[in-house]
Amino acid sequence: MRLAGQVCGIVLCHPSEKTLYIAADTVWYEEVEKTLNKFKPEVIVVNGGDNRFFIGNQLVMNKQDIFSVHKATPNAKIIVVHMEGVNHNTLSRRELSEFIHEKTISDKVIIPIDGEKINM
Repeated sequence: MRLAGQVCGIVLCHPSEKTLYIAADTVWYEEVEKTLNKFKPEVIVVNGGDNRFFIGNQLVMNKQDIFSVHKATPNAKIIVVHMEGVNHNTLSRRELSEFIHEKTISDKVIIPIDGEKINM
């Protein structure tokens, strides 16, 4: 059962810039993997937080989804946004930070604080 409908991401490419994939509200599934394989982005922005509908359906990526993105694109920088901004987040910045340290990928995953600017 699909409660939220289709998802939409965007890939920005320019010869003098790094390829950027903004995944938007999605979870890890085959279309995300296909997009990563096709465009090989160097910077990926994912909505984290493991937000869920009241009945439990996942809206955005959880920590395992983020790890799957990393495994598919191990050289990319992953910026995780949409953290702790709404009351239906189930994944905190702290929990995600601990997870990426355990997985030894903290050099590849950035969890910005609210308002932080990231230069790539």
